[in-house]
Amino acid sequence: MNSTLNSAASKNHTIDDNQKLKPLFFNYHEFTVTQYTDLDGQLREHDEDQALCITHFPNVYEPIDSDLFSKTRIVRIPRRFDNSLDYPCFSNQLPGSEPAALVSYDEQFKFLPKGEYDGQIFGLSSVSPLSQYLSSKELSDIVDNVNDYLRRGYTTSSWWNILNNLVDTLTFNLWNSILIRVFDNPLSELEDYVHKINDSEPFKAKNLKIISPRRSGYLSVCFKHL
Repeated sequence: MNSTLNSAASKNHTIDDNQKLKPLFFNYHEFTVTQYTDLDGQLREHDEDQALCITHFPNVYEPIDSDLFSKTRIVRIPRRFDNSLDYPCFSNQLPGSEPAALVSYDEQFKFLPKGEYDGQIFGLSSVSPLSQYLSSKELSDIVDNVNDYLRRGYTTSSWWNILNNLVDTLTFNLWNSILIRVFDNPLSELEDYVHKINDSEPFKAKNLKIISPRRSGYLSVCFKHL
């Protein structure tokens, strides 16, 4: 297992000497373990270059004693704090394609099972099972739309927010009480967008769902697979 931080070249990126000195983005939800069960059933300690990369997680949005908790897993798309601190902004890169992703040249950007940890199967790289269901472009399009809704919802300096605050002040806060019943704000539109994606035929056919970013406190965009 390698990283673009310490390897001269990657199938995703070529890092020159100047870039190596700069911080590179990676999916900070991931972690690696060296003690795991091989696919042949043997539990043992492995070398660092054979560490499993934990890329999918328990579905914390369901009760721990429910069938959905035991049958579903989630892949977390992280925030990009380097892109914006003014509003939640998420990575539009498929896990495994980030500049500092852990790479395994044997896997060729495919999720390749290598071992079992905590009752689940993982590979050696940052590529997650999500790559079996979404292409890089499909994920990028979805996350770009999510980011756009959030940008519009959190931008306080827009003409709409300035006018809204002025009218609300002049009407002694009555305006906002009317506004939320008459007009959709971008964050409400984001919820509608999530429902639309989840109800689409491609997502239904793949048993795939987006969990509303609101449920994670806008800390991640989570994809759930049954």
